[in-house]
Amino acid sequence: MEKNKYLNINRLYLLTRRHILSNTKGWLIAFGAVSGALLVISLLTAYFNPENLSNLAPTYITIMFIGGYIFTSNIFSELHDTRKATHYLTVPVSTTERLFSAWLLTAIVFPALSMLLITLIILIANLLMNLTLNFEPFQQVFFNGGFSVFRSYLITQSIFLLGAVYFRKNNFLKTVLAIFVFSMVVMALISTFGYLFLSSLSEGGGVTIEGDSMTVQLESLFLERIPNVARVLYYYLSVPFFLVVSWFTLKERQV
Repeated sequence: MEKNKYLNINRLYLLTRRHILSNTKGWLIAFGAVSGALLVISLLTAYFNPENLSNLAPTYITIMFIGGYIFTSNIFSELHDTRKATHYLTVPVSTTERLFSAWLLTAIVFPALSMLLITLIILIANLLMNLTLNFEPFQQVFFNGGFSVFRSYLITQSIFLLGAVYFRKNNFLKTVLAIFVFSMVVMALISTFGYLFLSSLSEGGGVTIEGDSMTVQLESLFLERIPNVARVLYYYLSVPFFLVVSWFTLKERQV
């Protein structure tokens, strides 16, 4: 039987293992530095301002998101390094396996390890404060929204994965800039469209369609229909879209 040339579990495992082993030292240093900083922040907050402990959760999550975006932006650094690109491209794997391995490490493994690490930091901070200063355990450090946080990271991370493939240098900063420019363009188009549409409506003077006022229809359009469509696009189609674009971009890079 002919082997699947697009996705083979054994090749995917070996590629992922190779990626982990070749970057273990750098990743451990990065995780250690961030963990130490978060531990110090937790201890200082507990000592000087314990009532602010409940506000640490957004800080932890923000650091996890930024770290994940930077990690994702550099996941294809070998591909863009002229000294390593040849060796990287000669690894006998498919484009699908390269992309899926990178996505697995950055979108699944990284946030899972980050949440585990944050939990460990909180436990260590609790232990140190309770043993040395007889502090009460930390309260309300985490909020009930772990799934929503993970989903938001999974969606937004896919944009940086595309940036990791598309840009050759300064991938993180260029991706942030691209997101900013795209957002400004979309906001300008929406503002222009809304202004022109409302101007034409005001000139028409009290138009009604099928017994409903135009105002009611506009409210339904902008407050219900457009947000519902945007929600579906964001939650269900954005990740597949960016992964597909990343796949074609990666395939082009390998040619």
